[in-house]
Amino acid sequence: MKTNFFENIANLNAPGIWTIGIQNDANGNFVVSTMYAPAETKEPALKAIPPLINRGTVTEMDEGFFNAIEKPVLATAGLYTNIQAYTKQLDNAKQKLSGNKIQPVKSEGKDDIEIGEPKVSAEDKRKAYTDAIRKVVELNDACKYEEALAVLPSETDYPEKAEELKKRRADLTRKQEQMAQALKLFND
Repeated sequence: MKTNFFENIANLNAPGIWTIGIQNDANGNFVVSTMYAPAETKEPALKAIPPLINRGTVTEMDEGFFNAIEKPVLATAGLYTNIQAYTKQLDNAKQKLSGNKIQPVKSEGKDDIEIGEPKVSAEDKRKAYTDAIRKVVELNDACKYEEALAVLPSETDYPEKAEELKKRRADLTRKQEQMAQALKLFND
């Protein structure tokens, strides 16, 4: 017996981990649960995506299963890709906001070896802090509390601003929790 089941999965061009559960009854009806996830994700928030449930007869499943799952699977693959790109950009933004710029220093020997030591001027550090706080305020105004917490400078990097940073962190955390509770109530 030859099938083209795996060829159809390959044609979706969505490599990853597929978990498929099949239940059938004596009347020839099927219930198929399909869960798709890219193989290289470690994003815990995406575990909340439920499996796709398809119901139908043998003929309906043979003719329409892959058509029914194509759009949701591709949308899920795109969501994972977007989160990976977002996380990468967030990491880049954190590095830029840290203000640690490496100034290369040439050695005095024949070899042109560069040795870098972080050299941060007080002005660069102040500017990085101001830019970070400005971004935090923008994100706070847009109710993007998780992102604001991610770009909020560390108290250890700015000990002279520790009290202000602790207050901002507490306020953002409180707002983030309130938002989560409101969304939970709204979804229930």
